[in-house]
Amino acid sequence: MKLFTYINHQQKSLGVENDGIAVDLREAHAWYARETQEFLFPSVDTTKDLLALIRYGEAAWLGLEKLMNWLADQNMPLPESIRLQLENLKFSAPIENPSKIVCVGLNYRDHCEETGTPIPEKPIFFCKFPSSIIGPDDAVSWPPKSSSQVDYEAELAVVIKKKCKGIPPEQAGDYIAGYTMLNDISARDAQFADGQWIRGKSFDTFCPFGPYIVTSDEAGDANNLFIRCRLNGELVQDSNTNKMIFKIPELLSYLSQTITLEPGDILSTGTPHGVGFTRKPPLYLKPGDQMEVEIENLGVLKNRVA
Repeated sequence: MKLFTYINHQQKSLGVENDGIAVDLREAHAWYARETQEFLFPSVDTTKDLLALIRYGEAAWLGLEKLMNWLADQNMPLPESIRLQLENLKFSAPIENPSKIVCVGLNYRDHCEETGTPIPEKPIFFCKFPSSIIGPDDAVSWPPKSSSQVDYEAELAVVIKKKCKGIPPEQAGDYIAGYTMLNDISARDAQFADGQWIRGKSFDTFCPFGPYIVTSDEAGDANNLFIRCRLNGELVQDSNTNKMIFKIPELLSYLSQTITLEPGDILSTGTPHGVGFTRKPPLYLKPGDQMEVEIENLGVLKNRVA
């Protein structure tokens, strides 16, 4: 199942796609309720906002499954107000205001090698601020005087399903709502000058992600997916998540021992080799550049540089 936020008549709406059926969740649920006299979700807000839906808890996932199965069983075309054509949509960031965006640094062996950094013994975490979030096809931009060394980083991101505190690795899958793509845009000069990474990673527009949140059953083995980045059509990153040093269950368990993860929080799992600042000469972003992050089974995240 894929969940996504899209722009509909200048308003943000929530969409769901499963087995080739893509619908507006609010409209589909309204039709279901009229036909069955049953309400699967507690409020209209729950069917319009992905963060509200995730925060509704396990009942939200049961309701989604029941609704999509019911739609698939209908012996009639779905109303035009319900059906969506994914190729015609303007997507927004799936979640715009999570409580936390936690990222992992130096989590690919090939990235450590290209930077000349020893393999970390424990995960290295930093944060991006929610104010840096933008959606697919939105423009990345920054004040020219603030940085001249802005870089791309293709990453697999995990969206948290329910409150996650002190969990063992073997239970991590129970706490994952789904997976998405994130481009960890980084101002290297600010990052390295500060001695810590938060400011250089959190400029406004430096966190494009989406377009979909893909549930585990459709994403497949998240620890074994190809991950790529193209810049102006040229392949600049090409790796596999199986090269992560710390796998997703270990990351969630380690982080949750000291930090409570809330529903809708985002954990971005690090980038592979091929980033711009390690190249000779360095390859930094400039106005007009087109970026594409692609991860197996998750789709493509496209953004341009303004």
